[in-house]
Amino acid sequence: MDASDLMKPVAKFGGSVRLLGIGLVILGALAVWAPEVTGMTASVIVGVVLILGGILRASFAWIAPGWGSIFLRSVVGIFTIIAGGYMIMQPDLGSRVLAMVLVFYLFADGITSLIFAMRFPPAAGGAWMTLGAVASIVIGVLMYTQWPASGELAVGVLIGIKLILDGVTLIGIGSVAKAAAD
Repeated sequence: MDASDLMKPVAKFGGSVRLLGIGLVILGALAVWAPEVTGMTASVIVGVVLILGGILRASFAWIAPGWGSIFLRSVVGIFTIIAGGYMIMQPDLGSRVLAMVLVFYLFADGITSLIFAMRFPPAAGGAWMTLGAVASIVIGVLMYTQWPASGELAVGVLIGIKLILDGVTLIGIGSVAKAAAD
């Protein structure tokens, strides 16, 4: 299987893939430009999601009483609401927790992307995918070595860098796909 065979499924979308990549680069640049805002925003968004999830979990406890202890299922929902409220009220500490979650995400993303990239020859975008995968792993290592000091600042900067690298990867893949279509 050569590079052109691998790019056939996405060849007609090469321009769109490049535009998505440009969008990711712009979002990443904004995140790097204001890392504290990005980190705090991420913490608050997670807090809101936890509160909504906790409300739904607690509601389920009362809607389906035949599924075990209403009290225990309500407690899980209430703890989820409290955790969400804490993330909103203490976004700095929440950012530190998010930093560690982000470390695990970057490792997992890097390893799975690296495995996926091995299926593609360099000319078919495999080199771009490998670059993005290695960058994820390196960023994860950098964050881990700086934790817990890597609060919202690190979360914001590294989210931005990751978005920029993913955008560059998509721009490269889109360019290869567009060339294969021509």
